[in-house]
Amino acid sequence: MKINLNDTGLGYEVYGETGIPLVLIHGFGLNRHIWDEIISTSLAKAYVVTVDVRGHGESDAPEGAYSMSILAEDLLALLDYLDINKAIICGHSMGGYISLAFAAAFPDRLAGLGLITSRARADSEGQRQNRYALIDKIKAEGVIALADSLAPRLSMNDRVIERAHEIIMETPAQGIIGTAHAMAERPDRMELLHQITVPSLVVAGEADQIVSLEEAKEMVNLLPQGNFLPMAAVGHMPMFENPKKFGDGLMLLRKQVGGY
Repeated sequence: MKINLNDTGLGYEVYGETGIPLVLIHGFGLNRHIWDEIISTSLAKAYVVTVDVRGHGESDAPEGAYSMSILAEDLLALLDYLDINKAIICGHSMGGYISLAFAAAFPDRLAGLGLITSRARADSEGQRQNRYALIDKIKAEGVIALADSLAPRLSMNDRVIERAHEIIMETPAQGIIGTAHAMAERPDRMELLHQITVPSLVVAGEADQIVSLEEAKEMVNLLPQGNFLPMAAVGHMPMFENPKKFGDGLMLLRKQVGGY
């Protein structure tokens, strides 16, 4: 489905209608369909909302740089449209940055938090410059510049790498450029973690090439109700690499919040 909200067409899907809503936000260059398998299995009885971040999937890709604030406002607009007062917001990688921006701006709308192979720290200066270099490369070469560089870092599993490459290649170049700006300029959220008092889950792949296990543990220790789900032999894509264990972890978070 698609609806025009916050001056942008957003692609989304709603599954179920019982209990506390679980909102799933995908990572950079991907789309809402990365959640399909766990929704049909572990989350089959849950109330789930998936959304394409602006510039990704079925959502529009407006010109210019985006910001985490704008992406969080997109999410708020969708929750308002769906008449959802509070939700468990779970973000994968870049989706975790959006989840934290949402938690900072709209804490009264947060029932629970999931940070999935994501981080709370801002980019270092070197990482910021790498993002700007990527933007220039995409302008020159197209989305394949991201697909070829990012997909192999997402997993050690060839099937997962191939699938991620396919999804990234479907993403508009402007969407990649806009969200790369948002990631480069996002603020540090480490101090925010102390203030997030709702049940929270940090999912970490022990073979993740992007976010280290140590970073994940640090976030768990700062979250007042933080729970840790380390996943052996899993990289940056737990929803593909071990969907059963990952999905069970999300359901446990939902029970802790008060869902059923």
